Amino acid sequence: MRAEILTIGDELCRGEIVDTNSSYLASQLWDLGITTRWMTSCNDEDADLATALRLAASRADLVICSGGLGPTEDDLTVDVLARLLGVAPEIDQPARQRMEAWFAGRVEVTPIQLRQVRVPQGARVHENPVGLAPCFETLLDGVPVICMPGVPRELHAIVDRGLRARLVELRDLQPDREVIARQIYRVFGRGESQISQACRGLVDDVPGTSIHYQVKFPETLVKLVCRDRDQAAADARLAGLDREIRQRLAPQLYSAGDESMVERVMRRLLEAKQTAATAESCTGGMVGEMLTRMPGSSKAFLGGAITYINDEKERQLGVQHATLVAHGAVSEETAREMCVGALAAFRCDHAVAITGIAGPDGGSKEKPVGTVWLGLASRGIDGVVTRKLNWPSTRDQVRLLSAWWALAMIDAAIPSSDPIEQARAKWVLEPRTIIAEGSPLVGGIAEGSPLVGGVAEGSPLVGRQK
Repeated sequence: MRAEILTIGDELCRGEIVDTNSSYLASQLWDLGITTRWMTSCNDEDADLATALRLAASRADLVICSGGLGPTEDDLTVDVLARLLGVAPEIDQPARQRMEAWFAGRVEVTPIQLRQVRVPQGARVHENPVGLAPCFETLLDGVPVICMPGVPRELHAIVDRGLRARLVELRDLQPDREVIARQIYRVFGRGESQISQACRGLVDDVPGTSIHYQVKFPETLVKLVCRDRDQAAADARLAGLDREIRQRLAPQLYSAGDESMVERVMRRLLEAKQTAATAESCTGGMVGEMLTRMPGSSKAFLGGAITYINDEKERQLGVQHATLVAHGAVSEETAREMCVGALAAFRCDHAVAITGIAGPDGGSKEKPVGTVWLGLASRGIDGVVTRKLNWPSTRDQVRLLSAWWALAMIDAAIPSSDPIEQARAKWVLEPRTIIAEGSPLVGGIAEGSPLVGGVAEGSPLVGRQK
């Protein structure tokens, strides 16, 4: 089933607001096995809206619109669609009653406000549970057209509380409809081009199957899609590729499905009944904020020290003044003392430290912008693991990438008996410098240069899980 999403409003076409409705609707349709083939934004001009609706109905099996259902004279969706259908707009009485109950004793309902509860005559109405303008559905040239308010909160509620089931009905009415089996694989620590190279040829001889890549910095989502007239056949084809793609993406593959890096780390900490803490400089508490998004995180995340200046590194974490003088705040030595100090201060199982130069200024020839040192101290690993990032990019990217590597290091320190998890942990904790993709890399390490970073001198490469 091919869908078109049409978002309506002058403010969209002027770039005054970001169209989040299209991305939300496309993801909801995709989850239902409905493919969005076109996304269109149209201004509030009568002729333009009529053209956009006609075009959408001429090429799609389903049209979903948002916007243009308000009370003002430039909200024209009902009027234009009614004219195309050859009917008149009419007041939806249940929506009018809700409006009158909402305004009772406060505001008199006027004809202008009643414009908001109109629908084309004969339309099928879907209740708006959190707003006034109803959602409605009609047929334009035999194609279902569903119109919703442009307010994201209202649009989401309409989908969640009834429209999703209706979309399934419309999908199932399609003759010889194509079904989809799909899986998302989440990869961190490997660039898009490297991932594409690893997956090359995977689906070449598999009918109805495609592979797609989405960079969602700092991770990359790899999406396998299998299409068939028969759901069992599509599922079987996907299952047949699953093992192969996991092998190709290992060890950078950290999740398959919806589980994010943060969710994975918190889940594994809770399952292992272990705790973590952070010592953050350039990230300013970002790792702690990520971890505390998760419900129940207080059982696993004990706290964090934001030590942005050197005095606080000394006071809160016990970093030696001599270390800061000799090596500077952004150094392997300082990162090591920061995480050891956090492990002792919070009495946790794992402590991670981040200190770096996020930019845009503050860098030098020896330590350019994008230089970050991370440290991990864990009661399950002998010694301290350190990691250096060389990522000359924007401030936001440097900070976000650093936070993700800190999460990955905590994750790798959590013990596991699974050989796949052990291999991933070894890869995360092995010594090397992380360099922006596009540099002359050999296996992720600058060609001809020695390894940078590693575990404390005399310790094993990855450490022993206790």
